[in-house]
Amino acid sequence: FETLIKMATTSPQTEKPFHYTYLKEFRVNQCPLFLQHKCTQHRPFTCFNWHFSNQRRRRPLKKRDGLFNYSADAYCSKYDETTGICPNGDDCSFIHSVLSVSFIYLMFVQCKWLFIRWVKWLLCYRNTGDTERRYHLRYYKTGTCIHETDSRGNCVKNGPHCAFAHGAQDLRPPVYDIREHALEQNQMTSSNEQIGQDSVNLGEKIVNEDPKWQDANFVLANYKTEVCKRPPRLCRQGYACPQYHNAKDRRRNPKKFKYRSSPCPNVKQGDDWKDPSCCEKGDSCLFCHTRTEQQFHPE
Repeated sequence: FETLIKMATTSPQTEKPFHYTYLKEFRVNQCPLFLQHKCTQHRPFTCFNWHFSNQRRRRPLKKRDGLFNYSADAYCSKYDETTGICPNGDDCSFIHSVLSVSFIYLMFVQCKWLFIRWVKWLLCYRNTGDTERRYHLRYYKTGTCIHETDSRGNCVKNGPHCAFAHGAQDLRPPVYDIREHALEQNQMTSSNEQIGQDSVNLGEKIVNEDPKWQDANFVLANYKTEVCKRPPRLCRQGYACPQYHNAKDRRRNPKKFKYRSSPCPNVKQGDDWKDPSCCEKGDSCLFCHTRTEQQFHPE
């Protein structure tokens, strides 16, 4: 495992023992005590191991070709949050998480007030279930937590398994895949990387503390309607970010643009959503241009 962990350099990255344990083992194995009905960390769920299949986390690896065994940013749309099963199994190249597209859509359709609460929860860093992303080689302990620790040294918000660093000694450098490494080399110097990371932390803190996102009407009207202000590829929230990252993720503001919940025939062909630019009418089109627009349509 350690030989597969590579930094954005050609040499292996040496992990601190505590970090290495979490990267390699956290929620990877089922709790043997839970099977015997003896685990005392089930309620609240703070166990180091998983109890149910949908809590399981695959161990992140960097393969010989320089790519991760599963993405650090893209969520699987086929993963079943209830059973913890994906038709592609452990070979799936996307994140398995309760934050997958189908889960967010189901929450929105079945109970909009619960969707609002989820968005607030997410923005307050209270999502501790997104383990495959939070404890990925790319993100684990690469950003500083905005919350304090208690007398036992545990994060007051995220508990004993907080995926963010508490103090400089708890920080670790991110591991990049070969594509991101090439991008970083071409576009950033080492000083620009630090500036970019600082802006990410500041941007996330601003969003977290913005009172507008505590208003239900504001969330329903503005979710995915504005472009993410963070530097490209540096947003840690991925699809779960309340802003969009690309044209296919964008949602036109339903109060500003009037469009139906039906997909535009020029954009959606079969089960595939093409780029919104395929429609010559652009934003004036009366039909949905993205999966996000259809899934989170007010109707």
